[in-house]
Amino acid sequence: MKVVIVGNGPGGVELAKQLSEEHEVTIVERETVPYYTKPMLSHYVAGLAEEKSLFPYPIDWYEKKGIKLLLGTTAKRIDAEKKVLETDRGTLEYDVLVLATGAKPRTLKIPGWERMYTLRTIEDAKRLKGAVEREKDLLIIGGGFIGLEIAGNLSKQGIKVKVVEKMTRLMGLDEELTERIKGELEKHGVEFYLGRDVERIENDVLVTDKEEIPARVILCSIGIVPEVSLAKESGLDVNRGILVDKTFRTSKPDIYAIGDCAEHEGIICGTAKAAMAHAKVLANTLKGIPDEYDFHFRSSYFKFGDFPIAIVGELTDRGEWIDSETKSFYRDEKIVGVVVLSDVRKAREWEERLRSTR
Repeated sequence: MKVVIVGNGPGGVELAKQLSEEHEVTIVERETVPYYTKPMLSHYVAGLAEEKSLFPYPIDWYEKKGIKLLLGTTAKRIDAEKKVLETDRGTLEYDVLVLATGAKPRTLKIPGWERMYTLRTIEDAKRLKGAVEREKDLLIIGGGFIGLEIAGNLSKQGIKVKVVEKMTRLMGLDEELTERIKGELEKHGVEFYLGRDVERIENDVLVTDKEEIPARVILCSIGIVPEVSLAKESGLDVNRGILVDKTFRTSKPDIYAIGDCAEHEGIICGTAKAAMAHAKVLANTLKGIPDEYDFHFRSSYFKFGDFPIAIVGELTDRGEWIDSETKSFYRDEKIVGVVVLSDVRKAREWEERLRSTR
């Protein structure tokens, strides 16, 4: 079976690993470098990881695995009837096509927006690293997990970090959890400006609806936009992401989508961990092993500087602290989700328990 994967990120590479022993696998990737671990980019920017450590799989690894890697190649159009992928370097026939096209960083189109950095690729990371090392200062627009990871890592290194967030809560969590996260990062000097609307950038100042904040280097970290252009132009059903079922089938036969570009019932998972889990489910499906992905069960593990946090299961409006580090969330009288602070081992125990009761 010829399997063509568009995208060499965590989902695409994991799927190739799972299938390459039994099938002919080709990866099409528009970037010119092999797979690198995007969750480690903030560590690289902070000087906590060397560039070479971001690349776990050199080119000869693909060759040894029997994976054909086409770097610097852009997928242009899918002919679903003929089962052909058109690229800027020729056409590829497939039996199964998998879109693992990832996402782009969401940006703010405000006056002065061209001053902002984003962090999605290794080239983004190099540019941001250079600016931060030069200025010893960073203002982050966005209080999601990527922004908080960067804030935690850079503040540990003595960089002055400010976080500006439109909402009054971080990561969509409740007020109590927001205060715990804020408190931990404030110990390292991170300043928070919550509930702010960003209006413009003037010289070295970010202007919000409440104040003017000095900012020599500004990172926009307000989420992602799934990369759906190839799917949309090829006639697949899309919304924010490429629409899939629980086995990652799209609206066209023998075409699947996984990772940040995939959407199911309004949910886009948006983490490398989820993309790799998608790949494992899809690999089973393609091997004829019944499997499906539970999009409603969250399994996210983060570390903001020295502060680990895990979000497991479903978060509801009713939450209660079980102990000083664990907040549980209920539907009726049943615990359906937890947020665990500091103790990752406890979080994994909770994940196993919650999955077994679904």
